[in-house]
Amino acid sequence: MKTSLFGPLLFGTLFALANCGGGSSGTGGSGVTTFGTITAFGSVFVNGVEFSTSGATIVLDDNPATESNLRVGMVVTVSGSRSGSSGSATRIEVDDAVKGFVEAKLDANHWTVMGQTVLVDDQTRFENNVQPGVGDFAEVHGLVVASGTISGSFIEKKNASFPPFEVKGLVKNHNDAAKTFDIGALTVNYNSATIRDMPNPAGNAWNGLLVEAKGNTCATTPVCGTLTASKVEPNGPQMREAAEFEIEGFVTSLTSTSDFVVGNQRVVTTGSTRFEGGIASDIAVGVKLEVEGVLAGGVLTASKVEFRDSIKIEADIDTVGASSLTLRGLPGITVTVNSLTQFEGSVSGLNNLVAGDHVRIRGRASGSNTVIATEVEKRSPDARVELQGPIQSITGASPNQIVTILGVAVNTTGVVFEDVNRVTFFAQAMVGTLVKARGSLSGTTVTWSEMELED
Repeated sequence: MKTSLFGPLLFGTLFALANCGGGSSGTGGSGVTTFGTITAFGSVFVNGVEFSTSGATIVLDDNPATESNLRVGMVVTVSGSRSGSSGSATRIEVDDAVKGFVEAKLDANHWTVMGQTVLVDDQTRFENNVQPGVGDFAEVHGLVVASGTISGSFIEKKNASFPPFEVKGLVKNHNDAAKTFDIGALTVNYNSATIRDMPNPAGNAWNGLLVEAKGNTCATTPVCGTLTASKVEPNGPQMREAAEFEIEGFVTSLTSTSDFVVGNQRVVTTGSTRFEGGIASDIAVGVKLEVEGVLAGGVLTASKVEFRDSIKIEADIDTVGASSLTLRGLPGITVTVNSLTQFEGSVSGLNNLVAGDHVRIRGRASGSNTVIATEVEKRSPDARVELQGPIQSITGASPNQIVTILGVAVNTTGVVFEDVNRVTFFAQAMVGTLVKARGSLSGTTVTWSEMELED
């Protein structure tokens, strides 16, 4: 085992000084570092900001690259400047999640790659629309959801094996005597690896850390089993100080709803933190957030917390299947669950729920009218119905506009708009705006009574 001369504090300080020097890069804005998923091009869009790439250094697999090498769904760290929703990048570094063989496909939504469960849905992008099969070598981009689980956002099939193998995830079962640890179902042997910017391995100091391991040798193929690592280092932005820092990711651990970890970044909130798409009590392990604020001493003090799993539904169950349910009065919406869905209210799974049960659901959209649930809570019987999601369309004329959310046409005739009048609401509302509608169920029909802007 070889240890780098640069400790994490020195490395993070140098990185912060290089990227947050307060200067501008052509936008007149302040220095910013943002970690998140590419959502569009025409420049590069990350975390709602359009970054110009003119003159930017782009790094992919530790090699120089161009914007043409980037793809929607790739996770990147962008350094540069920002003013509002526009910015100018000085450096873009791609942060892939797994490189290795597809070991299994339990179903269409659960793959195993290098011992990691990769969640695949209709938001996952594939290079040239080609899906790798079992035994194929694949490069997976996405965010770590939990130990051994990655939400796949971009996947590319490779026509041949391209070592080094690579995996990122949360360390468990660290054994410094044996020089091994586990990431998901994969064992990593780091006996001959270069260790960069990691804490002293004595004891169990590595357990729970988000790391990246690379190596050229697996025990067997296509099921790797054990990766002989050539390098082990922390994953994600390694910074201690930044006047403006943004990170997208899943909550991986939680001390309290005001002190939690997103990916590898500790976050604290204060009384002045602004929440969008949810409230502080909605924060839980597995919830996807975008957080921005000031980074000091390695801790991100949030000025804003935005819930990316912004779908909220409260209604009665209509039907229950093996891995999904539908809801009365909300025709067309299908709610799916997976191994990461948390169940509350004295239920442990869909097998404890029946038609007529009143539930509260939080999740994320997967297509126009499908929701992947992160939490399902059984509630006391109630006629109350709530539907929160982004507007898909607005049709009709005042005072009878129809607002479509997750395929549900909400008739706003007679609806009361919270904090604003009808004219102001529809002046601000547009396709993509997050809104919440409330109503009551009678039989199979919802009468809508209230609506409000949520972001």
